[in-house]
Amino acid sequence: MKKLVPAGALAAGLVVALSWTVVAAQAALTQISSDPFTNSTSFHRTQVEPDTFSFGSTIVSTFQVGRFHSGGASDIGFSTSTNNGAHFTHGVLPGLTFQIDPTSPYERVSDPSVAFDAKHNVWLISSIPLLPSRVATSARATSSR
Repeated sequence: MKKLVPAGALAAGLVVALSWTVVAAQAALTQISSDPFTNSTSFHRTQVEPDTFSFGSTIVSTFQVGRFHSGGASDIGFSTSTNNGAHFTHGVLPGLTFQIDPTSPYERVSDPSVAFDAKHNVWLISSIPLLPSRVATSARATSSR
């Protein structure tokens, strides 16, 4: 009788694992953004450290785009859906780094985060800009309306 208990547990675990495999195989993936950068100083076709928030039927994601090996990214990207994820629009935040705006003193940006201010009906994306020496001078908040 004692030998049946481990065999039963193993069989139950196998059933659960196989059912998750079937569920995962049926899930469709939707690409919601892509890396537009080609500068030689960072990795491309990379979008990392995502943060996502939803309110009502709106979903906003933010992430690093064009990751540097030693930290930070070429810019902060976003992807937004206003219809519960049926369709997304995407882009990068303007003017954060000199990859986007040559007059910007910042080479990289890091740690994106997204929030919704329900009182003012404003979506906010915050990030930390980094100088070429990789020193963070201050936190910078950028709002999207």
